[in-house]
Amino acid sequence: MTLQPLSNPHQQQKSTERSHEIHFGSVYFRKTNPPRKDWERDYAVAAEDGHTMFRHWFPWAAIEIAPGVYDWEEFDTHLDLAAKYNIDTIIAEHLLIFPEWLRTKYPHTLSETRQGFPRQSMMSVSCAVGGQYGVSLNHPEIEAEAEKFLRTLARRYRNHPGLYGYNIWNESSFHHADNLSYDPGTQQRFREWLQHKYGNIETLAKSWFRYSLTSWEDVELPRKIESYPDVYDAIDFMGDNANYWMKWRARILREEDPNHLIVAHGNGKSFSDIVTCCGDDWRAADVVDTFGYTYWYANDCNLFLAGDIIRSASKGKQFWRAEAVGDSDWKGRTANDAPQYKKDEMSEPENIRLDCLISFATGARAYLNPRFRPLLDGPLVGAYGWYGMDGSRTARSEMASSLAKWALDPNTAPLWKAKPLKGELAILLIEDSQAFCYATYGSTDQYALSLQGAYEAFLQSNIQCDVIKIDQIDDYSMLYVPYPIAISDAVMAKLQTWVEQGGCLVSEACFGYFTNLGHAKESQPNRGFSEVFGCEQQSISLGPDRWNDLSLKVEEGTLGGAIYRQSYTAQAGTATAWFDNGDAAVIDHRYGQGRTRLVGSVPGYAYKQRPTEESRQWFASLLPFADKKPLVRVDQPDMVARLCQGEDGYYLWVINLQEQQRSVTVTFDNDRVHYEQATAFYGNSVDSGVEQVITATVGGRDSTIIKLS
Repeated sequence: MTLQPLSNPHQQQKSTERSHEIHFGSVYFRKTNPPRKDWERDYAVAAEDGHTMFRHWFPWAAIEIAPGVYDWEEFDTHLDLAAKYNIDTIIAEHLLIFPEWLRTKYPHTLSETRQGFPRQSMMSVSCAVGGQYGVSLNHPEIEAEAEKFLRTLARRYRNHPGLYGYNIWNESSFHHADNLSYDPGTQQRFREWLQHKYGNIETLAKSWFRYSLTSWEDVELPRKIESYPDVYDAIDFMGDNANYWMKWRARILREEDPNHLIVAHGNGKSFSDIVTCCGDDWRAADVVDTFGYTYWYANDCNLFLAGDIIRSASKGKQFWRAEAVGDSDWKGRTANDAPQYKKDEMSEPENIRLDCLISFATGARAYLNPRFRPLLDGPLVGAYGWYGMDGSRTARSEMASSLAKWALDPNTAPLWKAKPLKGELAILLIEDSQAFCYATYGSTDQYALSLQGAYEAFLQSNIQCDVIKIDQIDDYSMLYVPYPIAISDAVMAKLQTWVEQGGCLVSEACFGYFTNLGHAKESQPNRGFSEVFGCEQQSISLGPDRWNDLSLKVEEGTLGGAIYRQSYTAQAGTATAWFDNGDAAVIDHRYGQGRTRLVGSVPGYAYKQRPTEESRQWFASLLPFADKKPLVRVDQPDMVARLCQGEDGYYLWVINLQEQQRSVTVTFDNDRVHYEQATAFYGNSVDSGVEQVITATVGGRDSTIIKLS
């Protein structure tokens, strides 16, 4: 089975320009599923039900079945069917599902666990094909073989009318720290990375406190995770190396096919995954034309947060909900388990609708399911599919079809050109603080939950809060910094200048207590921030187990704290909250043209673990602290209002998270939102009152979308 010309007779170039702004679809072909006898029928059903896109897995191990021997026949058939039924195809390259023969041809390239064992060739849980993580890309021999495969793939399909684009590095992370490789090729790339950073072995030896290093051959990737410079360098290297290989994929495909999109999707979990498994959505989004995200119960975060992270990471590019979940998940459930209701939520069509509408409200412009129909092999048998095991329609697929047809209706098109407004404030994600949490405690949970808790406190006050990185701060006038315990000199300096020039900075405890290499500073706050915050540290306790029930006395009543307890002595600043013993717990200050508030604990983590109304009110009060007013207010809990702005005015999404239909009053900031007429664009009718007030009825687990013109 050698490379043959395409069987499809239509060889004209297909433009990547589309007549519609939105996509609906699924992942369909995963080599062993679905059965071939159903393919054409499923394409016909998909087209009839409003699907516009299929993504297919192209596992290297299932195509190059022997060196230089390719089996393209089934994949050709899918591209032909796509052209016939006008369904766009995304080719998902899966280089990390390596051909089995590579292991015997190049035995020195085997992937290696952190414990030093050769990794076995794993079955891919999502397509029942062996070879996953079998060898390491970090060897010249494997790189050459992989490049040959990618170039052959692109040359074969670049002129096919069924092709829309290429998806690179599925979910753009290694999913878990155990999947990182410590093989000799990776070790050598680490040494080269260190040579570029440090220049010579003597400088590295001093920086790492490993004073007897005499040559680069003495250097190894650290295998024990602890708070020392070699671990922080290893974390940075793994991220840089992963980003290199993602750019490498994109470069090769663009060289062979400059006319089709390069897309990818992450997990919307950068709050926890950047340092553990290279899950940096910002860096991945920079590489591709269109980014996206997987979200399911295992993301263990709010769906709004995942969408907002990907919108921020995409920096103005279109982004997609690349993988939703269309049904239950049975994996890892036994009769001895407590009920895992989260794994069953998406079996209810109303939850599919809510999930879809939230994704669109945050700005996603595609809604795709990881299964058109369920797998028939492996531990994920029967999971996720909108359609039945035999491809038959279900209540779930009917809901998806109704959403697809509404979204693709020409009358709906103006909605997709409207973009979400920028958040009223931003949460600053600091990778160095996440790395310190991981190196010190063995997981990123404390950091991740702190960020999530702060986000959810703002969300539950209907305050849109974006999540950003340091290079985006100039777009915002207010920042909230969760768990800021380790910060580099460069980030400290940038934040100081930002405040001095007028920014409002609210920070949790231990701001910059450590450097980015885990070195504790002698005084706190440090590196100029005693002046920025107008205080000095009075006392500190870094024992997280002591402070599960910590509280701060604030104007709103009691604010929950956790993890660390840091009290202050006010200098130029003013104490505005206290611990139970009277120690100053919060210091407010004006610095330059800006304003700061330093909080002596971690209220984000506390709110995630034990939310209270008083704590929610404290988070809501941070807007007026920064001399800001909410853009949109709602008078009901579990209702979220989001504004998008298009060429023809505003579109207001009002989303009801509860099961019952409810009435809600929406009020706008008169200084920023102006309109003359409010009409229902989707959902129930609305009553447009006076003075920028709207009353709407919103169905349970549904939305009312209102056109403001």
